[in-house]
Amino acid sequence: MNTSYKTLFLAFVVVGAVLVAGCTSPFSNNTSPTPSTATSQPSEQHDAFLSQFASSLYGQFKNSTTLISWDVKWRNATTVNVQLQYNLTATTSINDNQTIIRFKTIDDATNYVQSLDKSGYVLTTNVTSLQAKAYQLVARHAPTVHEEYTKITIQNLAYDSIKQIDNIVTLETLSTSRS
Repeated sequence: MNTSYKTLFLAFVVVGAVLVAGCTSPFSNNTSPTPSTATSQPSEQHDAFLSQFASSLYGQFKNSTTLISWDVKWRNATTVNVQLQYNLTATTSINDNQTIIRFKTIDDATNYVQSLDKSGYVLTTNVTSLQAKAYQLVARHAPTVHEEYTKITIQNLAYDSIKQIDNIVTLETLSTSRS
């Protein structure tokens, strides 16, 4: 295996560990971007809990990483797409694309996750993640369901995850870029 592939694979493993553990980056500084709150339709009402969750998630990433950019685009009242970028090292950035969906019930969210193709994913439960911390801050209680399916693909150096935190499902894809 090529040395650069090994290095990038190791970077994905480290990123996964940071996201799961919610650890503070040793490379963080006090500069932070201003979050974008662009919407697809300005008059559309957004789910209040999901909006608070996205804001809380921004705070978690801001406090745990060297956040470079944060862009929020609402797809509809209960689905938001968050694209963010943060530094892993001085020369490597993580590009993170998250689609966050809020369902009416935990069962609806569970049924949705069960309907997804999870070939090649590994299930972890009872993990601590930035999403779980953001959820707990908004809901004011720990989630009753917290499962994460994770897949790391070496060929195209991708880290994908499907997270369920009670009635919120996050579909996430990470990639790296070098400066």
